[in-house]
Amino acid sequence: MNNTAGRCGSISRQERLTEFHAKKQKFTLTDNYHKCMKTNEKMLILPAYSGREKIWLTMKFCFAFLFLVLVQVSATNVFSQNQTISIDMQNASVREIVMEIEKLGQINFFYNENLPELDRRVSIAMHNKPIKEVLASSLGQADLTYQEIKENFVVLIPASEPVQDLRITGKVVDANTGESLPGVNVIEEGTTNGTITDLEGEYVIELRESGKALLFSYMGYERLRIPIEGNTVINVELKPDLKEIDEVVVVGYGTMKRADLTGSVSSVSGDQLADIPVASVSEAMIGKMAGVQIKTTDGSPDAELVIRIRGGGSVTQDNSPLFIVDGFPVDNINDISPHNIANIDVLKDASSAAIYGSRGANGVILITTKGAEGGKTQVSYNGYVQMRTLAKKLDVLDPYEFVLMQYEYARVQQGDLAYNRFISNFGVYEDLELYKGQRGTDWQEEMLGSPTLSQNHNFDVGGGTEATRYKLSLSDVTDEGILIGNGYDRTNIYFNLKHKAGESVEVNLSSRVINTDVIGAGTSGSANLRMSHILTARPVNGLIDILDYDFDDPTFYDDYQSFISSFINPAQLVEQDYRKRQTRYYYLNAGLDWTIVDNLIYRSDFGVRYNYGNNYRYYGPLTSRSRNYGSSLPLGDINSYKGNQLRWSNTLTYNLDLGETQQMNLMAGQEMIQSSSSNIFMRAKYFSEDLPPDKMFANMALGEFDEMSTVFDPDDKLASFFGRINYYLLDRYIVTATFRADGSSKFAPGNQWGYFPSGAIAWRISNEKFMQNQNLISNLKLRASVGTAGNNRIGADLWKTNYRISTSNSIGFGDRINQYYIPASSLLSNPDLRWETTLTRNIGVDYGLFRHRITGVVDLYWNTTKDLLVESDIPSYLGYSKQMRNIGQTSNRGIEFTMDARAVQKRDLTLNVMFNIGFNKPQIDKLDEVNEKPFNSNWATSDLRESDDYRVIVGETVGLMYGYVFDGMYTPDDFVIVDEETGAYELKEGVVNSEGILGGVIGLRPGTMKLKDLNGDGVITADQDRKVIGNANPKHTGGLNINARYKSWDLSALFNWMYGNNIYNTGLIEFQMLFHTTYGNMLNTMNSEKRYMYIDLETGEEITDLDRLAEVNQDKTMWSPFSSGSTKPLFHSGAIEDGSFLRLNTLTLGYSLPDNVINKLRMERLRIYATVYNAWIWTNYSGYDPEVSTTQSGSYRQLTPGVDYSAYPKSRSFVLGANITF
Repeated sequence: MNNTAGRCGSISRQERLTEFHAKKQKFTLTDNYHKCMKTNEKMLILPAYSGREKIWLTMKFCFAFLFLVLVQVSATNVFSQNQTISIDMQNASVREIVMEIEKLGQINFFYNENLPELDRRVSIAMHNKPIKEVLASSLGQADLTYQEIKENFVVLIPASEPVQDLRITGKVVDANTGESLPGVNVIEEGTTNGTITDLEGEYVIELRESGKALLFSYMGYERLRIPIEGNTVINVELKPDLKEIDEVVVVGYGTMKRADLTGSVSSVSGDQLADIPVASVSEAMIGKMAGVQIKTTDGSPDAELVIRIRGGGSVTQDNSPLFIVDGFPVDNINDISPHNIANIDVLKDASSAAIYGSRGANGVILITTKGAEGGKTQVSYNGYVQMRTLAKKLDVLDPYEFVLMQYEYARVQQGDLAYNRFISNFGVYEDLELYKGQRGTDWQEEMLGSPTLSQNHNFDVGGGTEATRYKLSLSDVTDEGILIGNGYDRTNIYFNLKHKAGESVEVNLSSRVINTDVIGAGTSGSANLRMSHILTARPVNGLIDILDYDFDDPTFYDDYQSFISSFINPAQLVEQDYRKRQTRYYYLNAGLDWTIVDNLIYRSDFGVRYNYGNNYRYYGPLTSRSRNYGSSLPLGDINSYKGNQLRWSNTLTYNLDLGETQQMNLMAGQEMIQSSSSNIFMRAKYFSEDLPPDKMFANMALGEFDEMSTVFDPDDKLASFFGRINYYLLDRYIVTATFRADGSSKFAPGNQWGYFPSGAIAWRISNEKFMQNQNLISNLKLRASVGTAGNNRIGADLWKTNYRISTSNSIGFGDRINQYYIPASSLLSNPDLRWETTLTRNIGVDYGLFRHRITGVVDLYWNTTKDLLVESDIPSYLGYSKQMRNIGQTSNRGIEFTMDARAVQKRDLTLNVMFNIGFNKPQIDKLDEVNEKPFNSNWATSDLRESDDYRVIVGETVGLMYGYVFDGMYTPDDFVIVDEETGAYELKEGVVNSEGILGGVIGLRPGTMKLKDLNGDGVITADQDRKVIGNANPKHTGGLNINARYKSWDLSALFNWMYGNNIYNTGLIEFQMLFHTTYGNMLNTMNSEKRYMYIDLETGEEITDLDRLAEVNQDKTMWSPFSSGSTKPLFHSGAIEDGSFLRLNTLTLGYSLPDNVINKLRMERLRIYATVYNAWIWTNYSGYDPEVSTTQSGSYRQLTPGVDYSAYPKSRSFVLGANITF
């Protein structure tokens, strides 16, 4: 609103109507209004009213007018005296006419300077007429009217609206200290109209709508709603909001206020997940919690996401945390729709996790889903469409460089066979010019280049009465993946019903159905399709791509047909190596909460899980699996499995009030879990090539059965008793003690029971009296805890020998025709097995600064895991190669830091920054009577020259890579000519000899890879010249989450990083040498400008002269790809790369439609957004992506991390979605 130029004096409070209207009216003049006597200055704020409110407002105006007339009869009123004026103005603006009337009638006009009606042109000619008539005539022509507020004070308004003027002033202070609060948001309820308080805590707000209430909000203080009720001065006291420290978090078998926690617990709320479109829970957690490392093994739609909390302590067993969803343990949290999550709490130390005893050694992730809520029926939809593209391509040799490399290889090999074959396939050297400019086939483009679509749809409906509440959710995810022939579909149905049976009993029923289907070729294990087939596939087929050959010509070169047929098209291989996996999970949970008496609550939970699935594998004639079975006919596997689990838990909780200064919470409980599973496997071979996979799986009897087995795993039973005591003194001192006893059927009698105590203390320093008179620290709590947890994640009944029915030729007993029995496990039984236990120690600080504007946590921890459950090698004469034993000890030490800063908190602009970083150092403390043990990553199976490419060393960390040290390449200066006539040369005396290890097909010569002689004996040997060359463990990991909101727009960016780890990039071995490839392609690092070459590019002749070799290769940086043999890859430090990265994981921009729009649409919320996943990454890693681990070593995978073996590459995706609530 505006003031026009003029001479004005401020209206005093006695002259204004503020006091009067503060009692009775919904509007008033304010301190910012001015009295304008015979001037051009007018100002008024006119909020809009409608309907019934207009009638009431008009009535109040009438009452106010009558009251003013009665109490101020002595005032001179030109209206009451029927003063007349004469005026004659033609084609004048209403503004000009009003100014003239003001002069003639001594009237003060108030109006909105921006009213368009004031600029309308009208004509008026009246002589000695009352002012009322003059006003009515002139204003009526412009659709304006007027109302007199006080003697000679008149308000001009549109004819369709009554006078609506309300300005409210006030001051906001701290309720405890009385200090002024600057920057407090003051919003008119139901609108976007608002303001903020100034440095003195004062505010002025001009209402635009009904003016029912004002909303006050300020970071670190409780939100407050104040009804206006006609008041024009509203002073407010805001109370500090302690929800950051009083936030309720889920702990084992109950909940606690965050302020009362003595353990280390990290949380992610559903609100933090709501506006970020993710398909899995693991994705939703990435980068959000310190000490929680989440890494995808590859980029396939069903890729495993590895979760580690503080490193994990086991070496060969599962280091995954325990997953609990609504109290029920689950195997995979990624089957839960992120949309249904209300909260994720991660228990990281003994005080919080020990209550789970045998299953809490690696931490616990508790997921609480959104349950039924009462009220009117509410329907919501959240969904998105996603387009995926390949995030990064690896450069390979183009057609000319590929053919040139094959030519060179043919020339330097001994004999003419290879050279003649090359000429037949690709032409003579002069023909190589034909390949320049040829596009060839870009197999990455063919197999991975086409954008694919995925969709995620979530529907919710819920409501009910105060006694009965319900919620039904349906989620569906489909993802095609970026590799052709891939597909992923997951459907999740969830139903929850809550019913209060009286004042003291509540019943909770929930069910969940999860269906998952995966289709597509595998990328690891026994699958034949790996990324290597895509990268090494030749880009051209030789002369047939250039010349017009007639295969029917009898003179056509027969071997060329063989050359063509030997090429396996990667696209064909997708069809030949077919995989289909189906899983079905059904959960049913029932819970009872009974308040027996005040503060005494009994809770009982009963849950059932049933699951089954089928894995289908089809291997066509082109696959190595088919060829390994001695034929070129298809074969197939079917693996069917079933499982079920029963869980019954009972707890009794009592809150004991010991007076004003002491409280105690007691909880005791019992739990029983029983699981069982079975597995049926069959393999058949020699199927017809014309039989498609689906038909083959339905008719396995058409093939010849090669293996059939049925396994009924022993029941896994766990009986538990547990308890917890929380003691609070003076709201400052907290003591927590927990105890759990677990009995497991996985151990022999006498070793079945494990006992897991823990204790913790906390001191809320900020509640001490000496902390009350300061504003810097709003929360400060010191915590310390120590305790034990267990691990029994091994197969059932490994303490005794069980048998299964099989048609295998393995050693066993029985009748091979009818029933033949072989050991159910490949491990020798061990009756002495006992619990693996982890001792955790934790010291932490929770802090809040500047009225909780900055909050966070600092934790220091030291975890020790002993009696490790390890598969240990045993003498082969026992009939087994391994046995599960308790050996060794590991430890993890680390520091975690988190910070949540509300950097900007204004009415139209907010900015929140969340930062976390974690440092973890794992270490092997003890081994089985040795200080060092070798392990094999198994990426190249038996082909790796020295298969033991990892080491576990006492006193060192896990994940040490062990190999040769790359030392450049041999140069002509390393050789001496021994025959001047032939130019033959040999290695100079004193130069390190690597020939015995390299095994090159061209012998040792300049350009051959050189290895470092570590022991100085002049000869490279496997025993003496290898060492630790890499470490897969990062020095630290972390995340940065930035959330901003400006009016209706929101923007979020999530960064995550890893620093200081090495990656074992097998591609730098496999794709820079001849490995299992006939006419295979290589990385572009081996082009003719970079690699050491042995041919003269001008003539095509082989170079044998040392001086000429030095001249031709003086600027070359890469060794010859023919350095090592074609079947034995060599692990060296040249394949170790820095795996550090900083990734912009998600970038989201959203827009929420304003209330006035969605109200017309009869919605409660409508938000549209766009997101980019994997938007940007900074890294020096040369492979597809540094966040990868594809080791295939089975139980030893914990010891051989960081291997990138032709991983399914990650995609970059673009998302468009909507959040709608009705």
